[in-house]
Amino acid sequence: MPALAKGQLWSTAKGHIKIVELGKMLVHYKMLRDLRQMRRTQMSRIDTMEGYLKTNRAQLVESSAAAA
Repeated sequence: MPALAKGQLWSTAKGHIKIVELGKMLVHYKMLRDLRQMRRTQMSRIDTMEGYLKTNRAQLVESSAAAA
């Protein structure tokens, strides 16, 4: 699984997760059911987010290098 980075878009069975900001211990993200909808930014610990992505078999759709 690739390391989390700003700008990544992950796909899960329930929707998508967009990584907005990445700090030392926290990640700011948006959970989207539909890519066109706007949602508020949420935050979580990085290790918790990595565990969530692994548990839900998330796949990286767009990396930060492709977004830039």
